[in-house]
Amino acid sequence: MKIKHLTVLIVLCAFLLASGTTVSAWQKRKPVTPYGDFCPRCGQYGTCKKTMSTKDAEKAMKDYYHKKRYNVEIENKRGRFIRAKIKDKGKVIDVIIFDRKTGRIRSIY
Repeated sequence: MKIKHLTVLIVLCAFLLASGTTVSAWQKRKPVTPYGDFCPRCGQYGTCKKTMSTKDAEKAMKDYYHKKRYNVEIENKRGRFIRAKIKDKGKVIDVIIFDRKTGRIRSIY
């Protein structure tokens, strides 16, 4: 009789402990770079008239993230793409790819 009560108590305790923990797959805060955002200099939907120069693209990224109070650190420039780290108080909070031809900004973090 005691073993049966002990088993029920253990199962009940395990159930109570397991039901108290929650796991969430959703982000707790708003993303730094919304999916498929674009550079305001090019207009909506990637409609740049011509490929931006590297300097113009860097300035566009810095202006875009400065409004959100973040800093941009350029990592790599390859062809029409620029890879950059987005930082908040020195901590990397996003890594992006900027397409100089279309003005699209994509998070890869």
